[in-house]
Amino acid sequence: MKEALVYQKLPQYKARCQVCQRRCLIAEGKVGFCLTKLNQKGKLYPLNYGLIQGIQVDDIEKKPFYHFLPGEKVPSIGSFGCNFHCKQCLNWWCSWGDEATTILKEMAQGKPHKTLAPQELMKMIKKAGYRTIAFTYNEPVVWAEYVLDTAKLAKKEGCFTLFVTNGSWTQETLDIIGPYIDAANIDLKGFSEKTYAKMGAFFGEIPEMTKYAQKKHKIFLELTTVLIPGINDDPKELKKMANWIVKELGPKTPWHISRYDPHAAPDKDFAGIPATSIEELKKAAHIGKKAGLQFVYIWAPGYDMPGGAYSKGDIICPKCGQTAISRTFWHPTIKNVDKKGHCKKCGEDLNIKM
Repeated sequence: MKEALVYQKLPQYKARCQVCQRRCLIAEGKVGFCLTKLNQKGKLYPLNYGLIQGIQVDDIEKKPFYHFLPGEKVPSIGSFGCNFHCKQCLNWWCSWGDEATTILKEMAQGKPHKTLAPQELMKMIKKAGYRTIAFTYNEPVVWAEYVLDTAKLAKKEGCFTLFVTNGSWTQETLDIIGPYIDAANIDLKGFSEKTYAKMGAFFGEIPEMTKYAQKKHKIFLELTTVLIPGINDDPKELKKMANWIVKELGPKTPWHISRYDPHAAPDKDFAGIPATSIEELKKAAHIGKKAGLQFVYIWAPGYDMPGGAYSKGDIICPKCGQTAISRTFWHPTIKNVDKKGHCKKCGEDLNIKM
């Protein structure tokens, strides 16, 4: 069994996991919060190394990435376990559902499950002709050991590695894995410990580590906020978040504002929260624009929800107003952007990786 990526050995066979900002203290024979790290005689081992719950080829816009390789098809990989316990989780089945917890508990008890080596995974991806790989569905940082080994191989093969993440990685983890991650979409759920706690998550050092990922390791960033009525839609907090993005990450950072779907929520109280109205999504987008963000997008799926399905995903040049890329939901049409990601009409940098 492979040893965990970053942890601290402590007296009495205890160990402190350092891979995420929870920094779990794990006693001998026990697992951490995410159920994926097992302490055996003072050493930590990942239970989900190579444990893949599925591979699906998606439009890169679905992750969502609107500015990184627009129109690309990306194999999307996930495992089991999560370091958050979000009441609105879209992928509960593979983070905390019965299948996920059962498999991880069985692995902790020594019962083996089928795994896929990084070499085999990359062989499949290259054979199929793809040049990207996305770690998504469950939180990628909880199986950082496998992600790192795969990302190293991807780098050698000239493939891009993408993270769809809650942004809870530590500096220790980023300094090891950051050089191999090309882009990340971080789910910025709010901008306070109180708001995160409402959802069953933790705020920790997410803003600091988001900035660190961009500045230190040059990871291309896009941000997503699922707007949940009464939970994280306070205009003052959204303004604070938008101002921080502009100041610390830059005004060209893409911000995706998405509709909340109560039908997908595993928590019964959250299932009673109404779907986000299109009007409220537009208000949040306006806050972002007013703060100085140049690329704010709205994604509101659900024809059976109030207002029906709605999407605002065109990339508009902030300097000349030209439509650089138009989108019908997830499907882009490249119009006026050059290979450097600049507007063809006026030369403005649109922060697009083509």
